[in-house]
Amino acid sequence: MTKLEAQYKDLIKVFSRLQEAVKLPSSNIINQDASIQRFEFTFELCWKIMQTIVNENKLDVYGPKNVFREAAKLGIIDDPKAWFDFLKDRNLTVHTYKEVVAREVYRSAKQFVPFVKKLILSVEKYLKK
Repeated sequence: MTKLEAQYKDLIKVFSRLQEAVKLPSSNIINQDASIQRFEFTFELCWKIMQTIVNENKLDVYGPKNVFREAAKLGIIDDPKAWFDFLKDRNLTVHTYKEVVAREVYRSAKQFVPFVKKLILSVEKYLKK
């Protein structure tokens, strides 16, 4: 199994956990916290998968923003700006002890779901090449 195949398999697992969490009632603070945590590790895996694909196609591209730009050029994602916004929210996860920040990141976690679905489809297509 290649690195990308292993990452893809892990993404399928963590994404199902994110979907499960964001479907739960947000009125429960524990559900909100779980959703934020799952958003965080799903986001990390998403950008690492993109980095793997980008590095397979173009050497030495590092850092999430550069990876998102190159992934868009390769057709892996179609909206790098949205991924920049998710990166901003991912960076806020260390401040979710502040209720306002937690609510903002929680909303972002819910909005993240369709972007991950698209990425999964793109990675599937890429793996079949």
